[in-house]
This record gives sequence, structure tokens and C-alpha cells, in this order.
Amino acid sequence: MILKNAKIYQKGELVKGIMLIKQSIIKNIRLNPLNQDYKELLDLNEDNNVIDCKNKIILPGIIDCHTHLRDMGQNQKETFRTATKAAAFSGITTVFNMPNTIPPANNSTNIKKWMNKAKENIFIDVGFISGVPEQINQDEIKKILDLGVMGFKIYPHSPITNLDWTQKINFQILLNVSSIHQIRIFIHPQWPIDEKETRNLFEDYVFRHSNLLKLHNKLYPCKSETQFVKYALKNYKEFIISNKLAPKDYPLIHFCHISCKESYSLIKKVLAANSNYKISYEVTPHHLLLSNELILSNPSIGKVMPPLRNKKHSQFLFKELCDGNLLVIGSDHAPHTIQEKSVDFFEAPSGFPGLETYPLLLLNKIAKYELSLANFVKVASENPAKLFKLEKKGFIKEGYYADMLIVDKSSEYKINPETFHTKSKISPYEGFKTNIQIWKVLLRGIEINLENVNPTGRIITQHL
Repeated sequence: MILKNAKIYQKGELVKGIMLIKQSIIKNIRLNPLNQDYKELLDLNEDNNVIDCKNKIILPGIIDCHTHLRDMGQNQKETFRTATKAAAFSGITTVFNMPNTIPPANNSTNIKKWMNKAKENIFIDVGFISGVPEQINQDEIKKILDLGVMGFKIYPHSPITNLDWTQKINFQILLNVSSIHQIRIFIHPQWPIDEKETRNLFEDYVFRHSNLLKLHNKLYPCKSETQFVKYALKNYKEFIISNKLAPKDYPLIHFCHISCKESYSLIKKVLAANSNYKISYEVTPHHLLLSNELILSNPSIGKVMPPLRNKKHSQFLFKELCDGNLLVIGSDHAPHTIQEKSVDFFEAPSGFPGLETYPLLLLNKIAKYELSLANFVKVASENPAKLFKLEKKGFIKEGYYADMLIVDKSSEYKINPETFHTKSKISPYEGFKTNIQIWKVLLRGIEINLENVNPTGRIITQHL
């Protein structure tokens, strides 16, 4: 395949060029090409397929390290097919799947079932993250690691098992697992909230009729996120010192969906103090673009964990993105049915779909000159590829997989959840405008944003 008349993203810039893709790999890129360059690539093009990009932009495929693909016992919400098709039509070519499934993916038997269900049903590449097995069983951990999971996930406020992650001994054992096996621990940073405090806030709402999204923020406040981040960082440093570890043996921890200025600043301060620390984090698009001042006809659609915060947090985090300081973005795609979101706010589940809005809205910020393309590509593709050691992904380079999206500007249109490929036809972004058209999406050189294409995604593992 040849892609001609394209603007190819190269080291922070868009350069006119042509590209030869052969056997799933980018074989040759010619920048500012002459007629002779095109003729030479044409001779090497075995399938005779030539696509005229008509001055559209080629970007590396997006890598999303935080999604909930559901399926198994939750296929009314989403399936591997519907979720990965949603990603395929959005320019997202690789995702990591979280383990709070039904049944929970915290033992080797369930993870095998999970992976087997995904085989031949994924349109993009998928890595799997495991829950921690009961009693942090070391034999079971080894079995899970042999399956090639990308890491282990903990939910301190609502553990998958009965393990209490606020108990130092449990957290230290998990850090030891990470150190020995050099496997990443994904953390939902939220300290459990005192029930009495929660009850008082709820009663205050009942009598004062305050904004539900703002109340949700008070029920799960920034201080609980910051408290667990502080606790995890303190334990991390103590573990390294007490075990006299060399940097190669440091544990790996990753903070999911950081939503507050204070917790973000804590992480950045620790990383600035010691660049050898294997600490990473992600921020979601909704914690960059939305706040709890959002007005929705059904507030439950904007209910998410962590909650939408006060505007000062989203504005701060978006500025950090614009300044090139963020590490990676994770959509936290969390689909639910319209029926589930139509019940009482306090009964409705948290989360909403994010795969089909994330690229459109942030690329639109670039089109409006509010964000640089270079900073977007870093957090969406390059940094995740480097952080998670995804070989031949994240860059438009010779020898790399032909995972890419081709985009163009279009006339402005409104986001309409009814057009989503995900089963979850809801969005707090309904009615938001964008002028971005995702024209083609390629996975290893195969066009995947087509309705009748067969699934060609692979399960990616730590073994690869």
C-alpha cells in the first residue's frame, strides 16, 4: 500500500510525504518527495493499492491505557466487538482493559476466559490488566503473569477482593510483587470516605437541593484522591529505602485518572526529586474538558469516578497539557445502558463512554489553536508506547507498525451519541461541536474503520 499526497507527522511537525506499507510495517517514508521518489515506491508496492490522502494528516494510532470493554457478564453494556469497533472508528488502535468485570478478572481461570472471548472479536489491539488474586496468592500471581497481563489493578475504595489496601502490609506486599516481577501496579487513588461524613453531606443535599454533580464531588472529594496518592508515594519511597533497592528493581506504579491539582502536583514533585522512580499517571479527557458546573438534563450521565471536579482543576490540568507537562491520557471508557443511567442519581452507576469523543474533542482543540499537535501526539501515542514498552507502536517511523489515523477538517457538526458504535448511547458531550473528520484508521496497514471489516486485532502481552 502507498499513501501519497499526505501531511505526515514527524518529530512535532507536519511534512508533505509519501509512505510505503508492506506486510503490516511502514517500509519507507519519503518527505518532500520528488516524482522519482513516487516512482521508486510504486515499483516496490506489491499490492498495487495507492491511496491519495489529498493533503490530509497522518498521525500515529492512539494508545489508550484505561478502558472498560465489559463483555462476559456485562454484555448488555458492551462487548469486545462493539467497544473495539468504537475505538477503530476513532483512531484508537491499542487499548488496555480493566479487570472489574463479571466475573472479576483476578485469577488465571477468569483471565483465560476473558482473553479467549476477546480472540477473533477485537478490531484493535488489546492488553489486559488483572485484579489482585485473593490473599495476594503468589502461585496465582505467577500463573496470571504467565498469561502476559500488562499489570495489576487495585481499587482501594471498593476492592475486587476483601484486601484492604489502606493496610500498609498489603500495599507493601504488592510493591514487592511489582519489584520482583517488574510488573506495573495500576492504582485507582481514592481513600475510603468516612460513612458519617458521607451521611451528613447527603442530608445537607436533601434539605438544600444542591447541584447533584457538585454533591458527587463532595461525596468523593479531592482530599480522598490526594490522601491515597500521598499514602502510595510514602510507601513507595519507604519500600525502596528499607529494601536498599537499585533503580532496576524499583516497583512500578501507575496512578489512574488523576483529577485534582493537589494529587497531580504531589506526583510531579516526587518525580522531579528522583527521575529513577518508576511512577506514572494518566489524566482523562473529561477531567481536562469538563467540570461539575456542566448542566445536563439527566445529571446521572455526567456521574463518573473520580467525579467531575471544580473548574479550577480542569483548567489547571488542561493548561498542563498545553504546556507539554502531562504524561499520558486514558479515556476511562466506561459504558452503561440508558436504562441504568435513567434511575435515581445515587443508584445510577458511574462512568460513560469515551472512545468516540476523546480524539474528536482534543483534535478540535488543535484545530482551534488551543493545543499543539505535538503535545497531543506525545500524550496520546508516543508517551504511552514508551512507558508501556509497546514495540513498534506510537510513532510514524520506518520499521514500525502501520497503526495510524488519517484526519482532516470538516464543517462543524454536533456530537450525537445515537451514532456511536459503542452500545452505550449516552454522553455528557452530547451537543458539543467539532470540525474533525477521522477519514481512515489503519491497524498494521489494514483499514479498520469500515462497517464490514473483519476483526484483526491482537491480544498484546508483556511477552511481546
